[in-house]
Amino acid sequence: MIKAVVFDLGNVLCRLDWNACDSAFAVHSPLSAEQVGRRVRSEELERVSETGRCDSAEYFRRVKEAIQADSAWTYEEFSEELMRCFIPHPSGERAVVRARELGLRVFILSNTSYLHSRFICSREVLATIPELYALSFKVGVMKPDPAIWKWLLDRSGLEAKECLYFDDIAINCDIGSSLGFRAALHDPETGNLSKELEAMLN
Repeated sequence: MIKAVVFDLGNVLCRLDWNACDSAFAVHSPLSAEQVGRRVRSEELERVSETGRCDSAEYFRRVKEAIQADSAWTYEEFSEELMRCFIPHPSGERAVVRARELGLRVFILSNTSYLHSRFICSREVLATIPELYALSFKVGVMKPDPAIWKWLLDRSGLEAKECLYFDDIAINCDIGSSLGFRAALHDPETGNLSKELEAMLN
């Protein structure tokens, strides 16, 4: 019996526009927005930030160095500009509400940093309905490491077979399925998360 639904955050419960963030950062750099994006989202920088291996001030210092930013760029400007990639996604939030209406427990499992996680608290539905947040910077591991799913199961008291799982990245769905979750790949461009949720319960 399905008792809970686990949602990824980016491109599931919200939309992501990395170009908006890259363009904002590029104002402070001699590099193009495209070059900035490649450097900021390098595997090394993402991993240290999204596993909590460095705090946000150190992450800013590393980003500043990576994109050769001017010295006048402040942490406050950076932290605000970093959030420009997030776009509220009402249909994703409606799926969270619908899950609660259906009597399901709701969790969020996401690769994210402290600074990015602030988006959750900016949206009332995302901040109040889910009861457990498996966020990589808190857990210390990132998807597709199975440990992050196991962390959620340990703390929820549920078995994987009792949970639905939605993600927009195929390998994450594959890992979830291998652990016993009933996983579904969500397409943020064409999908309707509420309908997908209801269809998986039938």
